[in-house]
Amino acid sequence: MKILSNKIPFLIIIALLLLTASGCATVKKTAAINLLVPKDGFTKQQISYGSDKQQSFDLYLPKTKTPKIPVVYVYGSAWRKKFNKADFVFVAQALTSLGHPVIVPEHRRFPEVKFPVFVTDVADAISHIDHHNVGLTKPFTDYILMGHSSGAHTVALLATDPSYLRQRNIKARLSGLIAMSGPYDLPLDDTEVAPIFSTATAQRANPVLNVRRGMPPTLLLHGLADPRVPSYHTTRFRDALLKNGNSVTTRLYPGVDHEKLLGGIAAPLRFMSNSFVDVRRFLERF
Repeated sequence: MKILSNKIPFLIIIALLLLTASGCATVKKTAAINLLVPKDGFTKQQISYGSDKQQSFDLYLPKTKTPKIPVVYVYGSAWRKKFNKADFVFVAQALTSLGHPVIVPEHRRFPEVKFPVFVTDVADAISHIDHHNVGLTKPFTDYILMGHSSGAHTVALLATDPSYLRQRNIKARLSGLIAMSGPYDLPLDDTEVAPIFSTATAQRANPVLNVRRGMPPTLLLHGLADPRVPSYHTTRFRDALLKNGNSVTTRLYPGVDHEKLLGGIAAPLRFMSNSFVDVRRFLERF
């Protein structure tokens, strides 16, 4: 342990360099962050929810006798194969440290599939847990959805369009939504978006158009220095939620970009943004 602890300041420097290096593959950045987080506070298992090799999820269980409400975390990847679920150990570690079981679904992505398959895959993962209660020490009666970037778009769609969960007869209650840096008012004519959503209508693809009364309490986080997903996506989603009488907490961070907002969730990098503190405070409500 002493050898590892001596390396930690060096690893933090490497992680910071990677996070600020625009030419470096983002996947390498998450690998560097994962090296920094402790691995002794949880157990992990992989569970299949479908026949495709990508239809599986990692289940992280905190080492506590009284686990809290599970969190389903959907990672961002611009709906493409830029990442996989193993790249987000640092998110699972942060949430399990608060006592929450964490489910990180893998899902099929473009160009193998188009919308809405990646959304239905996540719904199928939740359905598998709901119907089989696999791996959990307590009944799966409530859960929280959490996502970043395109993953935030997916969880926002699941929360605003109840047909995905209703069609699978999911009995567990969606109790909360945490959405980070998501494109909730999706421009379907964007060159990056258009091929993936070519068969979608604006109504089906945009969470802001499906907001209804009675949605679960929501936490929205966004960096004001985000060049990839402008913060107006979050303010428009917030306004739609409030207009329909829903409970929403919004945090907009000056000087924080797309990656540093998520990086701030990681234990050694929380000086980069206040995202972990705000997520922790929100989860204390459940």
